[in-house]
Amino acid sequence: MVVRNFRRSEAGNFSMMFAMILPVLLGGVGLAVDVASLTQAHAQLQNATDAAVLAASRINDKTLSRDDVFQDYLSANLLGAGEMTNVDGDIEIETGINYISTTGTVSADVTLHLAFMFGSSRRITVTSSAYESRNHLEIVMALDNTGSMGSARMAELRKAAKSLVDILETVHSPDSEPKRVVKAALVPFVTAVNIKGEGYKESWIDSKWHKKSESWRARGSDFSDYNGIYFTPRTNHLELFDALGVEWKGCVEARPAPYNLTDDAPKNKNPNTLFVPYFAPDNPGSNATSPNRSDIWNNSYINDSFGKYDEAKVKQASRYYNLASGNKTISESSSRSTGPNYACPTPIMPLTSDFTKLKSEIDKMIYWEGSGTNVSEGMAWAYRVLSPGEPYDQGVPFKSEYTSKYAVVFTDGENTVFGAGNEYFNKSDYGSYHFLDQGRVDTNRNNALTKVNDMTLTACDALKDDDVEVFTVLLGADTQANRNLYTKCATTPDHYYPTSDVNDLDAVFKKIASRIAKLYVTN
Repeated sequence: MVVRNFRRSEAGNFSMMFAMILPVLLGGVGLAVDVASLTQAHAQLQNATDAAVLAASRINDKTLSRDDVFQDYLSANLLGAGEMTNVDGDIEIETGINYISTTGTVSADVTLHLAFMFGSSRRITVTSSAYESRNHLEIVMALDNTGSMGSARMAELRKAAKSLVDILETVHSPDSEPKRVVKAALVPFVTAVNIKGEGYKESWIDSKWHKKSESWRARGSDFSDYNGIYFTPRTNHLELFDALGVEWKGCVEARPAPYNLTDDAPKNKNPNTLFVPYFAPDNPGSNATSPNRSDIWNNSYINDSFGKYDEAKVKQASRYYNLASGNKTISESSSRSTGPNYACPTPIMPLTSDFTKLKSEIDKMIYWEGSGTNVSEGMAWAYRVLSPGEPYDQGVPFKSEYTSKYAVVFTDGENTVFGAGNEYFNKSDYGSYHFLDQGRVDTNRNNALTKVNDMTLTACDALKDDDVEVFTVLLGADTQANRNLYTKCATTPDHYYPTSDVNDLDAVFKKIASRIAKLYVTN
């Protein structure tokens, strides 16, 4: 009866049941807290170990101990992790002929809440390994400096390029075993490339006029005057610079095919292998700042007038010799330039391990309006920079056993032929292939662009054929045409990096640098 009455009674049942399940609830909460603590501590310990192993792997200062660096980074990354005590870590270093493998193992006690179930703490252990290939590295960056980049984009490009160099510098270790020599180079390009920097030689330049068979071939000597009977002797581009009182900045025209895309050394015996100094002829009209428009002439620095059929006047040498100082407007210090050095960027920096100097050259890059975009010219010079022979000879031979070569090409648009689209002649701004109507690529704008794209891919293939690993980076230009071109240009589709936000450039260049350095963590 008493039992039956107790079962029927509802008064106080909730309190009694809560008292019975309270320990279970508290245990469940405590268990969840302890599991969360263990999980968080394991992740924190793993991240700290990864960072410490990477730091110990990357050092190239002989005065530092890898073990000391490992311990210092481990302590710094676990600072404030009060739930972990008795941290103990060590590393093992395996050094091969051309690699370093570093393995770190770290253990720690994690304080727990349910001491009656698991004890007051639980010991956790993590392991991290870093592998670094120690092949020597040679890297060239071919970077678009055209007007569409503007100030803001150029600032981010300079930042990203220097970040890449910073990472490469950490793995340059020429004085420790195993030795690793890292060299990097810079090729700024617009439609032409400036070669008058470190390592430049006058012997590369075509400074004469030549006779071949019975026809005059004007390589760098395409200015003269007609006196009514015959043309006067041809005048070299460098002589015209002297006549204007302007220094040749260093840009060059593309060589005739097939040398336009090859690394053949310049030889006087074969003038087609020499480089013509870039001299942008004066366009018709009053001397003025470049309007930078696609439909009209953009580079008038001599105050004169032209008729509709006066194309020959463009190449009259006497126009440049007869100038009074006040009759020309030449501005070369700003992005919207005028003059014979029209839209000529900062010079190449050949392969070097002087990373401070390289970053200084990166800082000098600005954008240049006019003349269009010619990525094939940038790629051709990237190839010459990596080549062991002149015009730049700082590189080791291609396919060397202990040296890996890389090219990083960046652009923010498609190849373009720019300027003078609606004018009587020229039909473009002057560039590495002269004016469009000269037909060095094609007189039809669309055909010319198709051929320039083909030349870009040919330059990429030449690099890859010589075992150069090619990365392509695009900013806001992931069109179908560019996607096809630069995916094929890259070594694999995974080497193609399209970006839509300029602020992503730094992360992309850092990722590429880490892939080049072949330094990575495995857990």
